[in-house]
Amino acid sequence: MAPRNRTVFQSDLRHFSRLMPGSVPIRKLHRAYWLIAGIMLLATGIWLGHEPIASIGSPESLEARRTKLASQLSAVLDAEDRLIQDSLALRKSLPGDLSIPKLISSPTGHDGIPTASNVSSAADKPIADMSPWQPIPASPNSTARALDPDSLSAVPSSAGIARAALEFDLAYLLMPQPQLDSPKTTVSEPTIETPIERWVNINIRAGDSLSKIFKRLGLDPRIAIAIARRNEAQILNKLRTGPYLQMLVRGQQLLALRYQPDLLSIISVEREGKRYRTSMIKRKFDVAERTVTGVIRSSLFQSGKKNGVSRDILYNLSSIFQWQIDFSKDLRSGDRYTLIYEERSLDGRKFGSGPIFAAEFVVRGKTYRAIRQLSLSGANHYFTPNGESLEGLFLRSPMRMARITSPFSSRRYHPALKKWRAHKGVDYGGSTGDPVMATADGKVTFVGRQHQYGKVITLQHGQKYITLYAHLSRFAKNIRSGSTVTQGQVIGYVGTTGLSTGPHLHYEFRVNGVHRNPLTVKLPRSFAIERALRPEFKKTADFWSTRLDQLARR
Repeated sequence: MAPRNRTVFQSDLRHFSRLMPGSVPIRKLHRAYWLIAGIMLLATGIWLGHEPIASIGSPESLEARRTKLASQLSAVLDAEDRLIQDSLALRKSLPGDLSIPKLISSPTGHDGIPTASNVSSAADKPIADMSPWQPIPASPNSTARALDPDSLSAVPSSAGIARAALEFDLAYLLMPQPQLDSPKTTVSEPTIETPIERWVNINIRAGDSLSKIFKRLGLDPRIAIAIARRNEAQILNKLRTGPYLQMLVRGQQLLALRYQPDLLSIISVEREGKRYRTSMIKRKFDVAERTVTGVIRSSLFQSGKKNGVSRDILYNLSSIFQWQIDFSKDLRSGDRYTLIYEERSLDGRKFGSGPIFAAEFVVRGKTYRAIRQLSLSGANHYFTPNGESLEGLFLRSPMRMARITSPFSSRRYHPALKKWRAHKGVDYGGSTGDPVMATADGKVTFVGRQHQYGKVITLQHGQKYITLYAHLSRFAKNIRSGSTVTQGQVIGYVGTTGLSTGPHLHYEFRVNGVHRNPLTVKLPRSFAIERALRPEFKKTADFWSTRLDQLARR
């Protein structure tokens, strides 16, 4: 008879029966083996079906999950109790010499099912100290043991193991768990960059217009044209070169504009909705009074510089007293001066000086005082404390703070001609290009060259007086025969034309055609204080005279 084909599973069982003492036929063992295998497979399925990972992310509430797990645990325990009872009944029916094969316990059991020792050790450890995504640590007392039928009652049953494992799972699932799913991919919405508002400082170039500047900055030039058409912004059509323009821009939009046509004016343009509002801002100087008292050692200029007095104030001071004091020859070391004037500042920066309110000179022991008074037309004039005008019809000198190189003389040795002859004027030394002023209002009677005098200008002052200015390097603009000039107006510049040994000005003063010494001739006075202003001037003069007396006693 041909041998029957056996399955591999049946061959393994037969081999197993040969090795065991008191073996029985395979057919008697078949039912018990399958029963034990079924119990193990059922326990494995229950464990895998209740893995903690499977519950993570459940939308159910915590209370609902607790109730569901409790009912599942009860059903599993009831089913396993029945299986255990069947297993014990089968054990009693088996022959006494039948032994169960050894099952080696691993730290985690078969297919990840915890053993009794693992469950107990895990139960003793606080849940908070255990990482939910790491295996439960094995007990150090866990060892390999054989499960024989006689010790089944002492070893925790599979129902106890399942109960402990499921209780541990229940406690674990009721804890707040971190999300173990694959990392979520967050899609960020595209961000739109907001243009930054910024002030742009613009240095206006020669030939620049507002529309050209707009084009350079990427702005709409039509807006520049529309702004410049407004009456209060007409000055934007003619920009002065320099760093006088600022713009507040955002992207390609103009938000505001600032233009400074002069020191005290600002044109402001601001956007309001879709329109632009234009306004003119007027600023004022911060004014402070300053007093200076100085002693002349070498010159008025050096003394003023030492005391922090600007060059403009020193020029104004010399102009006030130019009819009484010849600054080229009268000043000596030890002479004193006192002045009270206005100092101006803007935004914390000094911007020049205002008018001189009062001044005093002590020259060779003689005192000269000047008090400022505005005329009805608003012009500055200076008077003595008694109300006498300090302004003559003629300036004593045609040059400011110039030195005399050759005085008026009836007999002088000429350095160029090398012979003695009369010198009918006064020579003032200087540098080529120094300005020369008209000493009084008059009419130009001659402009041109005269032999030894070189380039000459002659002025007629009424019917009685004539002044002459010789050796000029050039003439001022608009100076021609027949034109009129005013006192202090620049008419020419120092030179060395004609018969001259160096740059200087030759100045002559004629009265009724007769040459007179410009330094000593009695000059006529101008006008007195207007009658309507005399009461006001009396109060002003008393106030400033008191101040000058106080400063002189320091």
